[in-house]
Amino acid sequence: MTPKLTSTALVLSLMAGGVQAQSIANPDAPGVPLETHSEETGLPYFAPGRGEIDHDAIRRRVLTVFERQFGAFANETQKLTDAAEAYCAGTTDIEAFKDQFRATWLAWAPLDSYQFGPIEAQGAALTVNFWPDKKNFVGRALRDLLNKTPEEQAQASVVGGLSVGAQGLPAIEMLLFSDAQECPAIIGISGNLHQIALSLYDGWFGEYGWAELARTAGPDNPVYLQDAEFTKVVYTALDFGLTRIADTRLGRPLGTFERSNPTQAEAWRSGLTNDIIHAQLDGIEEVVRDGFAGDVTETNRSWIYKVFDQTEGRVDAIGSPISEAVQDPMGRMRVEGLQSKVLYLINEMDQEIGPNLGVETGFSAADGD
Repeated sequence: MTPKLTSTALVLSLMAGGVQAQSIANPDAPGVPLETHSEETGLPYFAPGRGEIDHDAIRRRVLTVFERQFGAFANETQKLTDAAEAYCAGTTDIEAFKDQFRATWLAWAPLDSYQFGPIEAQGAALTVNFWPDKKNFVGRALRDLLNKTPEEQAQASVVGGLSVGAQGLPAIEMLLFSDAQECPAIIGISGNLHQIALSLYDGWFGEYGWAELARTAGPDNPVYLQDAEFTKVVYTALDFGLTRIADTRLGRPLGTFERSNPTQAEAWRSGLTNDIIHAQLDGIEEVVRDGFAGDVTETNRSWIYKVFDQTEGRVDAIGSPISEAVQDPMGRMRVEGLQSKVLYLINEMDQEIGPNLGVETGFSAADGD
């Protein structure tokens, strides 16, 4: 069963056209409005320009975005499991499964930035997307899976007990774009991914989940001593996501001028590299727009949106999968141009967003890579 995203429905209804400013009753101070709905964003928190940083409101807005994003991944992995079962039963064709595979990977892409909390605790960054894979761990792990009986291959619990290389999206991709037999292994891998997605959602929003830790920041909290610390962790995660795009998703296939590395592009077999980058940029911008924007001034906010648009435009301008583009002189120039733009976006985030939030980047999953 996939989680019910009641807050998503609330946000979407608020973001519909014609949202008006509203007050919410304050149980601690009757007669004093607790918060307002921004006419610009439709979010139920103060509009910018109050002259103070409201880390409590930032946290609530960010958690709304996270619930939507983690919920989307849980929903797409359920659809992936259903699509795998339908394909292996012969009721749909391989293209239908590939379409759902793409949708699932793009739903994961925003979450790749958040390598803290449940993703870190559960090691999900590796189980969902074992990449870079410099030593073909995915191929070796798949051999172990394919050596099992068909009944075992279709069981999520069996897949979950194997090496991380066999458990995630790259394993499905290798099955789809090689001579290996996809069925019934894709059923087991898809089911395992759905279990991971549900566990991540519950790790955030279940009872005693990470969201509750964020909500109860204080001297007795084992993780967040004050509300500002959660803002800093999220801001650092976005910086990590952008750095991962520039250094890893683009830097690895670019290689050197003398020798590019096309097969080191993420998802190069399926040609999804560009789409994944686009989806991760969209996810980061969503946190900035719907999570941080209420405490960012109009000038800074408008500019950073423009830089995001320019960056995503450069993804589109490449015109071919990155694994192909890096092998062509003009294509390589476009990939390098995108990499430069992502680095520029990182700098502009530091200049335009961080100071508005009163934070700088802290320790990141990218440190020491």
